[in-house]
Amino acid sequence: MSSSTTPRPGRLGVGVVGAGRVGAVLANALRAAGHAVVGATAVTEASRDRVDALLPGVPVLTVEEVVERAELVLLTVPDDVLPDLVRGLADLGRWQPGQLVVHTSGRHGTAVLAPARAAGAIPLAIHPAMTFTGTSLDLNRLSGCPFAVTAAAPVLPIAQALVVEVGGEPVVLGEDQRPAYHAALAHGANHLVTLVAQAGRALTATGVEEPGRYLEPLLTAALDGALRGGEQDLTGPVVRGDVGTVGAHLAALASLGPDLEDVLAGYRHLARATTRRALAAGRIGGAAAARLLDVLVEPAGAAPGAGETAGGPGAATAAGAAAPADSAAPAASATAVVEPVLARTRRELAAALAALPGRTALVMTMGALHDGHLSLVRAARERADHVVVSVYVNPLQFGPGEDLDAYPRDLDGDLALLTGAGVDVVFAPDDAEAYPAEPLVRIDPGPVADVLEGRTRPGHFAGVLQIVAKVLALVRPDVAVFGEKDAQQLALVRTLVRDLDLGVEILGVPIRREPDGLAMSSRNAYLSTRERTRALALSRALAAGRDAAGGGVVAALAAATDVLEAADGVETDYLALVDPDTFLPLPEGATGPGLLAVAARVGTTRLIDNTRVDLGGQ
Repeated sequence: MSSSTTPRPGRLGVGVVGAGRVGAVLANALRAAGHAVVGATAVTEASRDRVDALLPGVPVLTVEEVVERAELVLLTVPDDVLPDLVRGLADLGRWQPGQLVVHTSGRHGTAVLAPARAAGAIPLAIHPAMTFTGTSLDLNRLSGCPFAVTAAAPVLPIAQALVVEVGGEPVVLGEDQRPAYHAALAHGANHLVTLVAQAGRALTATGVEEPGRYLEPLLTAALDGALRGGEQDLTGPVVRGDVGTVGAHLAALASLGPDLEDVLAGYRHLARATTRRALAAGRIGGAAAARLLDVLVEPAGAAPGAGETAGGPGAATAAGAAAPADSAAPAASATAVVEPVLARTRRELAAALAALPGRTALVMTMGALHDGHLSLVRAARERADHVVVSVYVNPLQFGPGEDLDAYPRDLDGDLALLTGAGVDVVFAPDDAEAYPAEPLVRIDPGPVADVLEGRTRPGHFAGVLQIVAKVLALVRPDVAVFGEKDAQQLALVRTLVRDLDLGVEILGVPIRREPDGLAMSSRNAYLSTRERTRALALSRALAAGRDAAGGGVVAALAAATDVLEAADGVETDYLALVDPDTFLPLPEGATGPGLLAVAARVGTTRLIDNTRVDLGGQ
């Protein structure tokens, strides 16, 4: 490592790998603080121009030469390039003991720098929460700019000091917080640009010249309001419940032609999201939200998954047809929303069922509904003429100290989501109606209830089967639909129906996941932002086990265990590879289908998940 002549003690020789917009600006700021920039990489003509403009006199070197000469290596390369770059330099033996290695990726923490740390380097992660032009204009904007700083406690002050030296404000961020932090910033900044550009294109298509003149005062005020008051400053037709206006917007955007289809899709998607948030914030009621979601449903023939709204993909009008995007009479579509009959008593349920000829499907829930439940409703609609949804938080399946009292309950919100989703009846009894007296005859779920969930939650499955048998008897459906996330419960329900000759078809529906892989669950509402990020370890562990299953039982369990053990804030209850039917552990030499199941606590929230695996020989 070369030494450099510095104006005062503590100055470092800085090398920049990736003299893009960020690297050149930060290196300039570090040089202004008294550090010497000993070299920079610059592959493109644009990056060489930036070095000339912002780092005059700094030599353009290869990556290896920069790392060799620098005491502080500043890595300002794309997120996806960073891991291979760090590992490749480690393989070449280029990292040096005591060398500071700093990257500016928002997505990564210091774990990505592990190969450098293994060689004795000191890993630091800093990320400025601003966009860069790659010019001197950025230098003033650094003043007071928040930087997400991640580093081990002993060296955290070094990272904080570097940020202060360039004029920024260091904000300490945990390793596991960075992915969600970066996603939030990218969603806000990058997608805002897309949104504004779409609005400008739509204005241009209507003949408006200089659309920026119209958008600037409006969007500036909206952004200021959102930053100051969040959703409470939201205005417009959604929070007013103006279904006719929203429908007219859809028709007008559809008329602009195929070149602006993305604008129509963007409007529809964001209006759905706005409706959901307005409902959650109490800005509109459930009935108004349901009418809005009905008119915002994707038209028939839309791309798969595009119609997934709070009202469910393909939410139907009374005539059973999806509302077209260019409907000439959106108000008529809104009045055609089918609201399910709410039955709170057995007598009301019997009366509602008597009016439903044909096949009936049942979906049993504990409320706090989400898109995972709506996927069950959609499956039920495909199998029957009518759909009944039960909503009941069953006390018999909760043990001492579990979350019975805290379990989320929102019947009004549930009814709003089910309105327009093709549900005919919602059965929502209270405890006195569900259990008029203490049940004297109890269902014994058998030995399968003593493993996995049953071992952790004694008596849980006895309570589950008690209410399942009761509701099946009251509704007498042709088919009952359950989610495969509760795989052990599904297996026991199938056994109950078979052993007692109940004469109902049991249909399992695959797990519905969030875009990041987290299994949908009502209990996800308990998770803080940090805990939700940590909870992704469950789905990652299952994916690792599934990928390794070709090597057999031991390999699959080891791969999943490694992910869970490396996860912060995740307390594993069980990880098991079992027979999908019996739920008994599979022997080491087992081949063929298996079920990899996991339960863990993240904070105070207990989550479960599972995946099917195909076991190879050993």
